[in-house]
Amino acid sequence: PEIISFSNDLCYTSDPLIPLRQYPPDRLEPLKAVHVQNGFREGSGQRVINRPEAEALVTKLVECCQDGRYQGMTMGVIDLQGEAQAGIIEELLLKKLGAEEMQKRRIICGNPYSFQGDEREVIFLSMVAAPNERIGPLTQEPDMRRFNVAASRAQEQMWLFHSATTNVL
Repeated sequence: PEIISFSNDLCYTSDPLIPLRQYPPDRLEPLKAVHVQNGFREGSGQRVINRPEAEALVTKLVECCQDGRYQGMTMGVIDLQGEAQAGIIEELLLKKLGAEEMQKRRIICGNPYSFQGDEREVIFLSMVAAPNERIGPLTQEPDMRRFNVAASRAQEQMWLFHSATTNVL
């Protein structure tokens, strides 16, 4: 319900989505935010990256794969700005997790539309934005659609890795 409520608040205020899944009392915490304090944005356009954010996300994803609470769960990584961040994360995952584990968990790394019509039990989002470069509030209709698609791919848990805070965007 917490994940669906994000999409409802963002895009479906007049006709809200109804959560269909019931959850057990020992469920994973549905929403997790990780502030990457040393994150910085580099590059431009579709090639923009935030390497510290990518590294923090990969470290946490690998930890989750080793945690018994995530046994057998599928996972995905969504880059919320540009295309390059997903490539860096995938490269790091191949080195630290390995192709076999990635395949077993159906891990793909891409933009929100890479997951259109698809879901994973756990989704990791990389915001990419950072305090060293102002990008604006990301409140236009295409931004809202992109965030809605990204958030609605998570079935059990969504992690957001961000370097910027609301006062620096």
